[in-house]
Amino acid sequence: MHHSAEPTPPQSIPPYRNSHADQTSTPHLRSSYHATHTPTPTLFLLQRSDILHLRANPVPSTENRPQRARWNCSNGSDFQGFSDRELDTIRSRSVSKVVQSCRKLPITAKCDLVRINSSLRQSNLRLPHGVMVATMHKVAAGNGYEYYMRQTAANDKTACGRASLSDYYNEHGEAPGTWYGTGLSALGITEGSEVTEDQMKNLFGAGMHPNAEQVRERVKAQHLDAGIRPAEAARRAENATKLGNRYAVYATVSDYRQAKRQAYRDYNTDAGACVTAHIPDDIRARIRATVATAMFTTEYNRPPLDARELSGWIAKNSRPDRAAVAGYDFTFSAVKSISVLWAIGTPAIRAIIETAIRRAANDALTWMEDNALFTRLGRNGVRQVDVQGMIAATFEHRDSRAGDPDLHIHVLVSNRVLTSDGKWRTIDGKTLHESTVTASEIFDTRLEHHLEIALGIRFETRPDRTPDQVRVRDIVGVPLELIHHWSRRGAAITDRLDSLTAKWQATIGHEPGPGDIHRLAQRATLETRPKKHVPGSRTEQWATWRAEAEALLGGPDAVDDILPRVLAAVPMPRPVPDRMFITHIADQALAAVSQRRATWREFNLRAEVERQLRGNVAPADWSRVTDEVVTQSLSPSAALARGDPDVTEEPDLRAVPTWLRRRDGTPMHTRANSRIYTTEAVLAAEAELIALSIEPGGRILNPTHILDAVDEYNSAHPDQPLKPGQVRVIESFANAGLRVHAANAPAGTGKTTAMQVLSTAWRSSGGTVLGMAPTAAAASVLGESIGTRAETVDKLLHVIDAHQPGAIIGEYLPFLPQWVLDIDDTTLVIVDEHVTLPTAKRLQLLRYLTDRGATVRCIGDDQQLPAIDAGGVDADMAHASPQQTPTLTEVVRFAHRGEALASKGLREGDPTALAW
Repeated sequence: MHHSAEPTPPQSIPPYRNSHADQTSTPHLRSSYHATHTPTPTLFLLQRSDILHLRANPVPSTENRPQRARWNCSNGSDFQGFSDRELDTIRSRSVSKVVQSCRKLPITAKCDLVRINSSLRQSNLRLPHGVMVATMHKVAAGNGYEYYMRQTAANDKTACGRASLSDYYNEHGEAPGTWYGTGLSALGITEGSEVTEDQMKNLFGAGMHPNAEQVRERVKAQHLDAGIRPAEAARRAENATKLGNRYAVYATVSDYRQAKRQAYRDYNTDAGACVTAHIPDDIRARIRATVATAMFTTEYNRPPLDARELSGWIAKNSRPDRAAVAGYDFTFSAVKSISVLWAIGTPAIRAIIETAIRRAANDALTWMEDNALFTRLGRNGVRQVDVQGMIAATFEHRDSRAGDPDLHIHVLVSNRVLTSDGKWRTIDGKTLHESTVTASEIFDTRLEHHLEIALGIRFETRPDRTPDQVRVRDIVGVPLELIHHWSRRGAAITDRLDSLTAKWQATIGHEPGPGDIHRLAQRATLETRPKKHVPGSRTEQWATWRAEAEALLGGPDAVDDILPRVLAAVPMPRPVPDRMFITHIADQALAAVSQRRATWREFNLRAEVERQLRGNVAPADWSRVTDEVVTQSLSPSAALARGDPDVTEEPDLRAVPTWLRRRDGTPMHTRANSRIYTTEAVLAAEAELIALSIEPGGRILNPTHILDAVDEYNSAHPDQPLKPGQVRVIESFANAGLRVHAANAPAGTGKTTAMQVLSTAWRSSGGTVLGMAPTAAAASVLGESIGTRAETVDKLLHVIDAHQPGAIIGEYLPFLPQWVLDIDDTTLVIVDEHVTLPTAKRLQLLRYLTDRGATVRCIGDDQQLPAIDAGGVDADMAHASPQQTPTLTEVVRFAHRGEALASKGLREGDPTALAW
């Protein structure tokens, strides 16, 4: 392969649009996102406001994850040490929404790596250590665009452009941005032309034509030449610059957040640290309280009466300032091995890699334009209609905040689109948000394809990943040592996230749920974020990275050997994409997507299809094969679609006139990506679990054993005897006569004590007791509390799987542990926090236990966060059970009755609970 000696600067490479752009849309199947203060107020702030924020801001799933196959789709204490960022957005929603989101999280004491990885994957975060992703963030109107302009090159050039290619390499800063999108034609802007600061200010700052000044002058001159009065000409010229209504400007709610940020900066300055350096939690809490007390005193001419008054003032003044949405920032990041090869490669190799990344991003954006870019019209936005196209500014960045090579592209999509009636409107952000993960997967696949075409590079799954971690495909031949060395930013985030989750668990007593992990990861990202530096010149950075690679690998020869090894990788044979292959991949995609969610939508499926096809399909076949796999997966023989109840009741509604259809033929009144699907396998698993919930045969205790155990506990704890609700749960579990039975136990209602007494009664009757929990830490707490052995659900399932005939490695099956062999018809198995169990694990667990004759009793809170993977069937099981599900209602954890009542109120969504 011949390459030119010098690459073309990125700005001069013309924008690339996929030759298969018209084929990349999915089939037309979619039919319907140093300061000090008194300690008491500080502690109170952390008790109340931090926990409110953590409950009040659930992160919407990027892949729009419904929870249950029965079509009920979810949209979802001395506490010290969570950040001001979390405090900043207290009461950012209405009180009722805040309270409705205050749900008890899974009570397990340790957050295992599997749940963290899974939650991060679903939460649309940029993952550490080189995982290739796309992320989306809103860009606020006003000055939100300035970050991207600050990173561009200083542009020491004349109006005629740079003097030479060497100037391009010697410039500091990132390259200027370029315009992208089919919607640019309506503005008279050429795709690929350079983005100026004035253009960004007009479009993203004020919602005006990027070239507002030129448009204004041109239109005014035209009207004046036509004899229009100057005042009228000026008015018409001003109207010509508008792209719909200008962005609304909202008043500042309070100066508290700004004053607090300045106090943090002052603290770091006095300490001789970077102004953005992390400040210990206890010091941050003191600074917050000091700033709030001073501002409260200034406002009311007196200090706050107590901690509660100060907490209320902080809650009121911590609401973020409202800002109009000017656009959406999609960031496409290359896998770390690609950045490594770019950093140590030749100029020609670098240019090819940069072009491949642009093309892959363009492929993803083309799919988004075709499938996820809409606006809404009519009352309450009832019609979702097509738009002319996307208007976006792209900015290419080449390093991370840690100074490591990190190729990524920011795509700022303007929140202005042109409709067929010639009017400018805003984007339907919900559908755009739902498309992010799918666009990310398309970017991943196409980046591999473009590099394979240009350089013959081969990718394979990285060997240092465990089965539970997100799969990462890296370039064959790039040393893992360099990948890890230049993932310092990700490593710092991971280390901080580990400490934050451990602190959460130690403070609150249970592991964080998916939304909490997302927020903790955001906090870890911010707290480990070094000050954004202006990159050195390309020449300086490449020299630095080359020296680092030589030092790490042992010399220049080791570095020089990398590129030939990468280019010499032998291509792996791919299967023929025939009908059998299409069906096989469709089955794999359906199995994978159904494992993560009981119900799903088309974008969820398309993302999974991209994952399954990556590496298995040639670049030339990608568009066709992907569409065929999606079509096969959504066919009635493979998936079950939820019907439209309106159409079922009124069949005439099926005949939608052409003028009420979008370009792809789908009705405007049916939102894209709104139709919900499931599979027969999911419904069959849920049906089997429901059948288990009504199966008789559970062991029944003699009432004498129950009375003796209750009396024994009450005699030993005369100051804290069992509550009536606890006794009812014990009796229900002991006398239900069902194989499987469950009870609800909100936080602090004494479930552990009740299970302790039940275990005592069970053992006194000659039976054995085994505890099960989702995590090792939770199992340890359960076992210690009830005085018996407790294991994780995963451990038991692993033992069972290892004992299947298909798992034989040697001549014989492995021996079963004694604690597994001891499970029989006299065994009581207590499953703690059962709501967090996915459907597949729940079914495998209950099948085995009931086949052994055990009596299974599940306890947890039906209001807590559900399983990360497909779950929610516990509600169906409780509904079908012939026995009423007992519920513990009296909170016994808190000494103050008001706090106990407030805790219950928060769980039940009662706004008055916030008044405590």
